[in-house]
Amino acid sequence: MADSSRKAFLRFMPAAVALAALVALSGSCERSDRSRGNIATADVPDQEFSDFTTVESDSGRVRWRLIAPVARLYNARKLLAADEPHIEFYDQAGMLTSVLTADKGEYNQVTHDLTALGRVVITSQDGYVLETESLVWVNQLNEIHSENFVTFTRGRDVLTGYGLRGDPELRNVEIQRDVKAYLRDDDGLLRQEIDGDARSGGR
Repeated sequence: MADSSRKAFLRFMPAAVALAALVALSGSCERSDRSRGNIATADVPDQEFSDFTTVESDSGRVRWRLIAPVARLYNARKLLAADEPHIEFYDQAGMLTSVLTADKGEYNQVTHDLTALGRVVITSQDGYVLETESLVWVNQLNEIHSENFVTFTRGRDVLTGYGLRGDPELRNVEIQRDVKAYLRDDDGLLRQEIDGDARSGGR
């Protein structure tokens, strides 16, 4: 069994192949200590990884990279769960476009969707910032979705509301309900709400 500080690296492939690759890596990963939990529960992982990194690619192009201090694999649910995930999104040219951090993260091996939970923050290379409590990156659409309260900051402009749909680069973002718009003053404090419809955060 390898030392717990050894980095486990996995390039995700189609779900069945990825699952087989994970099994093959079991000799170099840190297995979970099953004596710590009730084996009858679904919360006992099949494998546990330290200093984990994985990449989702399409035709050799990196779409995103996930880095986490701890990740756990649940074979029956075809789910990878990560603590304190750091997710980097890339464009078609291979350029970094935004970075997501959260308390928890999940990767669905069937749909290839990513879910981020608890203190979710996305910061784009353009300096835009999105904050919420839960968010899903939908693989087929290459979009981020949330039903929670969101705060979107672009320079001095701040939009808040409930529900969101947009791209991970934060260049086209739509807040769907109860939208409010504010401006920050020179001290960084929010001024009173601005009149008018400000649903979109796009350019």
